[in-house]
Amino acid sequence: MSAPKAESKELTLEQIRKEHPNLWVAIAVTKRDANGQPMAGRVLADDADRYRLRDQIILQNDVCIFFAGDPLYPLFL
Repeated sequence: MSAPKAESKELTLEQIRKEHPNLWVAIAVTKRDANGQPMAGRVLADDADRYRLRDQIILQNDVCIFFAGDPLYPLFL
């Protein structure tokens, strides 16, 4: 588990996936697409356990949490 990050640079979701493989990542969203989906952000925290991650960013606004790796289970059967 890593501590919350002080101030990180803006990265695309693909860059974040490469820098934080197989971890849950919380980002402060800095850019969204036309549908409102996150496209870029600043990493606030990462953790192997999404519940610990949630506790680290509970007071943040406009946060997106996602898994930066292959799905842990099949999405489609």
